[in-house]
Amino acid sequence: MNEQLLQQLIHMVAENNRLVKETQEELREFKKEMFGFRDEMYAFRDEMYEFRDDATRRLDRLERQNKHIDADLDLLHRKVSDHEREINRLKQIGQ
Repeated sequence: MNEQLLQQLIHMVAENNRLVKETQEELREFKKEMFGFRDEMYAFRDEMYEFRDDATRRLDRLERQNKHIDADLDLLHRKVSDHEREINRLKQIGQ
């Protein structure tokens, strides 16, 4: 009876060892995949930062261009008004 219990115990220990080794291997594989995923996420984050910085630069440039266009339109409006006044003045003189 003791021999049979000993064999069962040895078998159980061997099975536990096998399960532990299997679990360790799965854990190693999982860690490897997670480190790979982490690296991919860091690369994606860096790309997103680059995209954000590029978009910010472009939007800043567009904003500056828009301000210049607004200033040019204001100047054109003033010149048109001045020219209209001058035209009306010349018409008045000519009549």
